[in-house]
Amino acid sequence: MSFQPKAAPAQQGAHMNALELFRSGRDYIEIAAILGTSVPSVETEIHRLRSAEKGATPPTRSMPARRSAGCPAAPSSRARR
Repeated sequence: MSFQPKAAPAQQGAHMNALELFRSGRDYIEIAAILGTSVPSVETEIHRLRSAEKGATPPTRSMPARRSAGCPAAPSSRARR
């Protein structure tokens, strides 16, 4: 009977994305080491992949900011004269 050693962490994750690694029981620090990236970028990628699975679209920045009724707009430069 021959013994097959486990692949090194970098080899194990070579074909898996951050979400697949997370679901396999790895934590963010391990995933970052396997993928050779930072922990914040792993967190962002996992959340992005989860949102994509759910069919959610990322918020767009092209929409103007809303103002609530109790928060008046800043006075214009003409009003200050």
